[in-house]
Amino acid sequence: MRIRTINPEDVESVSLLIMKTYRDFNYEEGTVEDTIAYLEAYNPKINLSNLRERFKRTPICYVATEMDTVIGIVRGFPGRLINLFVDGKHHRRGIGRKLLNRFELHCQTEDQETIKANVSIYSIPFYEMNGYKKTTGIRNQKGLKVQPMRKRLTSSST
Repeated sequence: MRIRTINPEDVESVSLLIMKTYRDFNYEEGTVEDTIAYLEAYNPKINLSNLRERFKRTPICYVATEMDTVIGIVRGFPGRLINLFVDGKHHRRGIGRKLLNRFELHCQTEDQETIKANVSIYSIPFYEMNGYKKTTGIRNQKGLKVQPMRKRLTSSST
């Protein structure tokens, strides 16, 4: 398994990974309409050029690959995690933790002291195991349930 910066040619496979993983693990976390809208927003058959532009504008974006196949993605802005997905066949192998560590290290190099994330209900235990704390109760974000969380970065957090 290798972690590297995303390439423009990765966007389609990353989008399909996000859609598949969201369907498999988060589908029940919002209204049907809003879940479909979320999935459509990542559908490369509908939005490939828009997705390429969105990913290009994201300053922190890494993929995990295995034999040149994308199996995980982390992306966001300094201090703000947007996406972290790992293909379900590769869960519990430390890939999510490694992607998260890479993201946190990048944030530290940009002098960020905290990282905020609105995480799926399914992923709350993962984030808690990695030092994130709930900041409020569950919120509604565009019809999807999310848990706002935050982690204070220190030199020993990565």
